[in-house]
Amino acid sequence: MVHRTAPLKSAERQSAWQNYRLDAFLISLTILWDSCSVALAYVTAYQWRALAPNTLFSLDFYWRLAQFSGVSTLAVFAVLGLYRLPGYQSRFDETVKAFLGVTVAFTLVLAGAFFFREASFSRIVVASAWVTAAFAIVLGRLLLQELNRTLRQRGFGLRRVLVVGTGRSALALGELLAKNSQWGLQLAGYVTETDAPQAVAQLSTLGQYLQENPVSEVWFALPDWPRRELLSLLQVVTATGHSQVRLVPDILEFVTARMRVDTFGGTALLTLQETPLRLWYNRFLKRILDVVLAGGGLIVAMPLLVVLAALVKCTSAGPIFYSQERIGRDGEVFGIHKFRTMRTDAEAQGPGWTTKDDPRRTPVGGFLRRSSLDELPQLWNVLVGQMSLVGPRPERPVYVERFSQDIPKYFDRHLVKTGITGWAQIHGLRGDTSIPERVRYDLYYIENWSLLLDIRIVLVTIWQVVFTTDDAY
Repeated sequence: MVHRTAPLKSAERQSAWQNYRLDAFLISLTILWDSCSVALAYVTAYQWRALAPNTLFSLDFYWRLAQFSGVSTLAVFAVLGLYRLPGYQSRFDETVKAFLGVTVAFTLVLAGAFFFREASFSRIVVASAWVTAAFAIVLGRLLLQELNRTLRQRGFGLRRVLVVGTGRSALALGELLAKNSQWGLQLAGYVTETDAPQAVAQLSTLGQYLQENPVSEVWFALPDWPRRELLSLLQVVTATGHSQVRLVPDILEFVTARMRVDTFGGTALLTLQETPLRLWYNRFLKRILDVVLAGGGLIVAMPLLVVLAALVKCTSAGPIFYSQERIGRDGEVFGIHKFRTMRTDAEAQGPGWTTKDDPRRTPVGGFLRRSSLDELPQLWNVLVGQMSLVGPRPERPVYVERFSQDIPKYFDRHLVKTGITGWAQIHGLRGDTSIPERVRYDLYYIENWSLLLDIRIVLVTIWQVVFTTDDAY
């Protein structure tokens, strides 16, 4: 065993050095691209503006302005965390952050320019440079993400990750690593308490496995493991001296409040915080977004609503709309509105879940459900304040009572307004799917709410409605 350990440790160091060089290369390339984008944006804007008869300052002045803008952009991007590795953020998040970062940086430069006598410059040049720089930077980051993904998929700069555990958290980690090759993390396998098909080692042989097999990181997904035994396993890993250790607690099973780490006399403390939507100004911002989008949506969709109403009326007997009691924020009961997609006697035998190819549907009901167009009348629920565009989907009182008894933290979904779409829905959790899994996604949304997240969910929902219909029935 001694003879095998030395070359493997050398291989680990070589792999770690290759990964470090690739990370440094990608980050340096990103910084270089951002800097060049700002500089070239000013040059392009200046040349375009120079075609007009108006007299401009010399290019030297705008070049100094470009330097200030470049430094400002790099500083703002660093604060926003945009110089982490490409791929660690979603394309949507990185695109929005980059656009906002460029906007803030150029605004700071304009604000600072007013303190100088030479501030009488062409605002058109600066505005044009801002638009050009934003476009170039966003485009560059999308290209760099693809470059990063391609290099990782071809095996460059990969870090092997060993997951200790085979419970829900461990298996979810494995799936997450498999879906996100751009992170540069490769699943080495699972370590389990007993022999299992997917296991590469058992807990009792963890130390031996690490001595014989190079891994960069060891992730512990053992939320219910006794503390003494967990500490013993951690000592086994740290004794090898070449693996980074990460703990993955299944925190949703115990706490649903946001946390921050504070220190008191050198002791680390976890401080529970209010969820974002408990703060009045966040609720105010969310309400503005709801009113603007729901009101605008009703106006734009009015011709479509008329056509759909006529289709429902002409193809089946009964009312056009279907109203049903649902539970909203803080347990408030309200009536949700939909286009009717079921026969009027659909619940003669009592309430039940809609299933795929449900025989109770009307002739156009299947189309309306698959396209989610039956939900359009809920824009009115949003406009009058009973619902939000984004939030946990509301359930009927009978189901809320049942699920609240069977599923921990279920009623915490009602800390916020229910929504037409949500974090769970855009991840395929619609219709007859796992309720506990939906709750996990709903609680994640509540704990991590932001206006940007709402906009993202709305855009993804529109995309899925237009291009995919497989999950809806």
